[in-house]
Amino acid sequence: MIVVFLTKGVLSMNNQTKYFHHVEHRKFQNSSKTTLWLSLIITLFFTIVEFVGGIVSNSLALLSDSFHMLSDVLALALSMVAIYFASKAPTKNYTYGFMRLEIIVAFLNGLALIVISLGIMYEGIIRIIHPRSVESGLMVVIAVIGLVVNIVLTLILVASLKKEDNINIQSALWHFFGDLLNSIGVIVAVVLIYFTGWNMIDPIISIIISLIIFNGGFKIIKNAWKVLMERVPDGFNTDIIMADMKSVEGVIDVHEFHLWSITTNHSSLSAHVVLNDEYIKSPYETINKVTKLLKDKYGLRHVTLQVENIHLNHLDEAYFKQYGEA
Repeated sequence: MIVVFLTKGVLSMNNQTKYFHHVEHRKFQNSSKTTLWLSLIITLFFTIVEFVGGIVSNSLALLSDSFHMLSDVLALALSMVAIYFASKAPTKNYTYGFMRLEIIVAFLNGLALIVISLGIMYEGIIRIIHPRSVESGLMVVIAVIGLVVNIVLTLILVASLKKEDNINIQSALWHFFGDLLNSIGVIVAVVLIYFTGWNMIDPIISIIISLIIFNGGFKIIKNAWKVLMERVPDGFNTDIIMADMKSVEGVIDVHEFHLWSITTNHSSLSAHVVLNDEYIKSPYETINKVTKLLKDKYGLRHVTLQVENIHLNHLDEAYFKQYGEA
């Protein structure tokens, strides 16, 4: 079988192999790194404050929010690790680099959020069955401080996103927006307890918080799952893309079509492109047109195309009978 590949090269020089890539398989995210460090320090400090305050005031709402913030600390720490590895160059064994670690980290963060949310929900139900008194004074002081902290962190992350589009920052921003709602929920619980004396409001607010956390964790896992399963990225229609490729003069078929993401905003495409007899004699111009189409119309920069011809490659499967003597 005659096969022509137009791919990134592997160069042999003095018995040493140098791996060259047209597309950079790594990211440098200095702004995101600084933002995550700052967010990590602030979040860790207030997590400790909320946890101690929750124990002293006997507030499940504060304790639940502190565990949520602990998940934020872990998420930020893992995101820091992912950013570090994403900047490492590809190796002979990891030819795509280490950018997908971002997705693995996101999946783990989402899973942790779901586990924590279920734990908080369980404690809320237990507290409803066996009510306890709540020290609302300390609870509201810490909740107000938490509200201020979450507003500051949200603003920091929004400013960072304007400089660099980073999935870790987006995930952290969602976390802290959820924390912002949680802090408001705690304050509402304190006010209602103060005026009604009904301590049952505290665990009810905690259960609502747990549902917010669960929803966030589910969304993160869902998005990470799509990438890990190499699903076609959102926004792409494979039927339309293949039709556009076939519209290029000289192309009679496209098969073995694959479109996937290494990480967010980093998609790859590979396909077999069948050329007719006239164009197979000089395939490069035609393949370059297909490549340019994919880059200009769909933003696909990492494209690998294998050139085939029905006769030269003996494509005798039933599928190719539709082309007759083409």
